[in-house]
Amino acid sequence: MVINKIKRVIPFVCAALLVGSCSSKKSVTAAVDDAKQERKIDDVSTFRTLSMDKATFTLVNAYGNQTSLNGSIRIARDSIIICSITPFAGVNMEFARIGINKEGVTILDRINKRYFVLSFAEAQSRLGMAMNYNAFESIFTDRVFIYDKPYIPMVSDFKVTPLGEQVLLAYADNNVSQEFYFDAAKNMVSGMISSGNRYSMRWNYSDFAVYNNVNFPKRFALKIAGPDFHRQINVQYKEVELDRDRSFEFKVPSSYKQVSLEDLLKEL
Repeated sequence: MVINKIKRVIPFVCAALLVGSCSSKKSVTAAVDDAKQERKIDDVSTFRTLSMDKATFTLVNAYGNQTSLNGSIRIARDSIIICSITPFAGVNMEFARIGINKEGVTILDRINKRYFVLSFAEAQSRLGMAMNYNAFESIFTDRVFIYDKPYIPMVSDFKVTPLGEQVLLAYADNNVSQEFYFDAAKNMVSGMISSGNRYSMRWNYSDFAVYNNVNFPKRFALKIAGPDFHRQINVQYKEVELDRDRSFEFKVPSSYKQVSLEDLLKEL
């Protein structure tokens, strides 16, 4: 039944944090040239708000089975990311909502009237990564970032390696590794972050289109791996708008019950 599929998909979509993106133009040649200069890598994304109102999220489980839902993603720059999940395109009924702000992540499960809150401090103790809001917004907007820093990094922070028609920017600190790949078509096409042998996220972008002189990938794939856990989520955008005035209010209803991460992930 549709409702059962939704109950299975929502927790994973929440865990995956629906990582979507837009990308700014940058060629392989430019990236290599930038590596010789002391300046910020990606300081051209000057949007105030970003809206992707029509999106399809497809969960692929370990056996290759797929389940799809619809929804939207909205970002208020340097403030909050909100993802809304609905069962069908054009249906206003919200089944789940995810909010990411400077404090951490909040997940509303509309079906079961419950919510989950994960601070970035708790995420660090659980995952071994000092992730912050800047890291998530950078992933959503296809910017290079350093996982525990609140600012756009310098090229000199990375090891730069030309790989044929691509260029790799790599960063490693303690047990955390990051990689960002740029292709010859002036797009940053993939990224990776891992914490030792415990957890890893890998993402890639395709089907780029130009909006307001900025390249946005209309397709995105994210793979998450951990101990006894492997899942993939594919995201396809149909509409992208920059600097549209939207509501970014995010409140937890007083009637909702708070649950633990373990409770939320039981349905994965």
